[in-house]
Amino acid sequence: IRFMKKLTTLILGLSAVVLMQAQERKKFIDNEMIDGFRRNAESVFDMRFLEQDMLDVALDRNLVEQYDTVCTYRVSHNAVTDQKKSGRCWYFSTLNILRDEMIRKYDMGHFEFSQTYGQFWDVLEKSNRFLENVIENRKKPMHSRMNEWLFKKPIGDGGHFSNAAHIIDKYGLVPQEIMPERHSSVDNLRLMNVVRTALRRYGLKLREASKKDIQSVKEAALADIYNILAANLGEPPVEFRWTLKDKDGNIISDKAYTPESFRDEYVKHNLENDYVIFMDDPTKPYYRMYSVDNSRNCYEYANWTFLNLPAEELLKMGVESLRDGTMFYISADTDASALMMGGIYDTGLYDLDGMLGVSLGMTKEEMVRSCEIKSAHAIAMTGVQLGEDGRPVKWLVENSFGTARGWDGYVVMQNEWLETYLFRMAVERKYVPEHLLPLLERKPKVLKSWNPTY
Repeated sequence: IRFMKKLTTLILGLSAVVLMQAQERKKFIDNEMIDGFRRNAESVFDMRFLEQDMLDVALDRNLVEQYDTVCTYRVSHNAVTDQKKSGRCWYFSTLNILRDEMIRKYDMGHFEFSQTYGQFWDVLEKSNRFLENVIENRKKPMHSRMNEWLFKKPIGDGGHFSNAAHIIDKYGLVPQEIMPERHSSVDNLRLMNVVRTALRRYGLKLREASKKDIQSVKEAALADIYNILAANLGEPPVEFRWTLKDKDGNIISDKAYTPESFRDEYVKHNLENDYVIFMDDPTKPYYRMYSVDNSRNCYEYANWTFLNLPAEELLKMGVESLRDGTMFYISADTDASALMMGGIYDTGLYDLDGMLGVSLGMTKEEMVRSCEIKSAHAIAMTGVQLGEDGRPVKWLVENSFGTARGWDGYVVMQNEWLETYLFRMAVERKYVPEHLLPLLERKPKVLKSWNPTY
């Protein structure tokens, strides 16, 4: 009893001290603080910061000069594609993997699948998903978390590997010359804004519609969206004729296709079954399955589901894929520690900490948890250089922003950078180690639609 009394007294005393300190804490900036700031700032003054972009000042140019595209294993040498002013990187990178296999098989010259064709169906399918979500949540108030999330951004042009797999499985593929790029496919801001306006308008109508009118209102909305897309992107072909030629112009075949038959002849993968999707999210337990609610584009398909693994383990599978001559899909925060036009991604590119006298470093877990980094861009991995110890040193990426960046559009990523900023990865199932396969059968934990990481 005496011990407990002493302990209580001690706790109360400490609480009083903490409370007193809290009361004395300054909640405003005063002259004493500013004087201290001034003294500290003198040590980092550099005239260049006043006249140049801070990243130009902090760039390690000696590091930049050391980079090249030498690889231990390299798959693709294809001319890069260009998504221009659109958020279709997830679809471009998936198609870049598939087209590489086709080009090599038939010894073709330049070839691309139509990105516009998949874009058309993706926007229509996402519109349907939005409308169905509105119907399912129409009895909830507009200020509910779900409805706020729905109406704030009904759909976007971003996506991930699963979205590409769904569109290809449901609608097939066509060559780019059959449904080429248009103004609103490569610069789609206006198009997406118009679609979102139409969806918000119909979303409000659905909230007020009687039960018997819901389907007719929804179909009217989809008809309007289809018209908008057809007017700006062109209407997707039902049948078409296409000639397959090798790089010397020799005709291999010339026949009629549907988008489904074209896919079945030239793409031997079932992307849903042949690939496994992973994620490195250090804010959640590793070696567990997760799915993200409302992450699908086609309503009848499954949501994006992944196994959470450390980046180092993911990249071991990547090495095996490239060793075997197979590209794979990743997404990362390509806005971080990047020399965009130089095509170099390295954690040591900029010495802002040293030059500004601050500490900006965080662990990957801290960066993800605080929303400092995000999955910004999807790309197709095409090469890797290994060190003497057999570990990756740098990676070569087939980007989708034309030839202006890096080495004719190919960019290089330091391995430490990739481990730090890697988010998603899709690799063929045959490169997944045996001990991980049973984990893929486990029931995933469902994550909320509005989670900022996804």
